[in-house]
Amino acid sequence: MSFWDLPNFEKTADRTDAFLRAQCTRLALRAGVRLIDISSPQLSFAPAHSNAVNHIENNLQNGLEAIEALQAIRYTMDRTAGISPRILIAIYLKHDYAWHIEQEYCINHNAYPRLRKAALNQFADCWEKTQDVYGWAQEDRVHLHVYDEEREQ
Repeated sequence: MSFWDLPNFEKTADRTDAFLRAQCTRLALRAGVRLIDISSPQLSFAPAHSNAVNHIENNLQNGLEAIEALQAIRYTMDRTAGISPRILIAIYLKHDYAWHIEQEYCINHNAYPRLRKAALNQFADCWEKTQDVYGWAQEDRVHLHVYDEEREQ
């Protein structure tokens, strides 16, 4: 793969859609439930369990990591161009229906699928930079671009 190779537009949009649908829901549940249900954590004390695991600290850490990941997703959505941020936020964070997004932003019904896929591809482009900004380790990075196996010479 060379620097000039373009990712497959359709497959990249599909992969990004799957990533956002799965991760936004999972991370929201992980962050919200874990942080709200903790009452009076005592982080400085040694764990009172015989297995030497402090579940309150683990739950708090998991919740904070989930919030950071959700912030990274929102940060990336805001970095896309044009109407893309509004489309992405409406679909993946607000869980709006397509007809509602079309109506709210005066998008033609036939143009909406193309704009949605363009927004997803822009997200994939910006996601690479976001992972650098957040300083995530190489093994924690997610690559959303899909390149065709064969390319013409």
